[in-house]
Amino acid sequence: MKLYYYRCSQPNFGDELNAWMWPRLLPDMFDDREDEIFLGIGSILFPSFPARSRKIVFGAGYGGYTAAPKLDANWTVYFVRGHHTARALGLPEAKAVGDAAILLRSCLGPAAANKRYQASFIPHWESARDGSWDAVCQVAGIHYIDPRRPVDDVLEQIRASEVVVAEAMHGAIVSDALRVPWVPARPVQGDHRMKWFDWASALEIDLRPHLLPASNLLEAALAAARGDAIRVRRVRRYGQGLRRVLPGYMIERAAARLAQLARAEPCLSSERAICSAHQKMLEHLDALRRDQALRRAA
Repeated sequence: MKLYYYRCSQPNFGDELNAWMWPRLLPDMFDDREDEIFLGIGSILFPSFPARSRKIVFGAGYGGYTAAPKLDANWTVYFVRGHHTARALGLPEAKAVGDAAILLRSCLGPAAANKRYQASFIPHWESARDGSWDAVCQVAGIHYIDPRRPVDDVLEQIRASEVVVAEAMHGAIVSDALRVPWVPARPVQGDHRMKWFDWASALEIDLRPHLLPASNLLEAALAAARGDAIRVRRVRRYGQGLRRVLPGYMIERAAARLAQLARAEPCLSSERAICSAHQKMLEHLDALRRDQALRRAA
């Protein structure tokens, strides 16, 4: 069975969790054969997978980046990320259990009591690439977590934080799973926003993301061009010099806002909701192991 996850030009914490977590939970389950495709963490429910391959959905979500896939007998859905995904795929609401990264609770113990960082900020990987968020965090006096760093590094920094301001959705999901309070920052790039509400719906979180300004003019121009692929390509090709326009003003403005968010009332799903989601996922893990053993024996 092939473990599928999105891999962009740079490593991204949320996607790379797949390679970190699943071999620990399902050892000896994966290989490179594409007759079975495992879809775990990420907005990766696309209509473009090979029609004859068996697609195993284990917590993945629909992100709206493409048309929704049409499920047939070659799709086996154990559970999906949230109610938005369930509705988009025509699934029963009971299939909306939560993001599979909640299973990190089975891989890691509780976060350390002694925290090294009073507040941390983890941007979306595109913001880390295009923005100036490391400089913003220096001005704001907030610890910067780069989502492009190795998974172990990011996990350790989240666990060492008293509160995490998260523009990266899996910064919030992992913080919540590991019981680290978090503050949702609405992604600067607008097409990454809907999927937050999908995950939150499964945990009964009343999600109210805070506005976050662009950290430089390049990031602002890219956000304004979203939805127009030609404009985005032009900005990327010709707009790198925008980083040098009004850098002090943009950084100071973003730092002031980020410092506000670090003092905002943080979020945390209820203990009942997170424990229930985790237990259901463990039950689905057992069912998957049994199903795969039966298929191999047949």
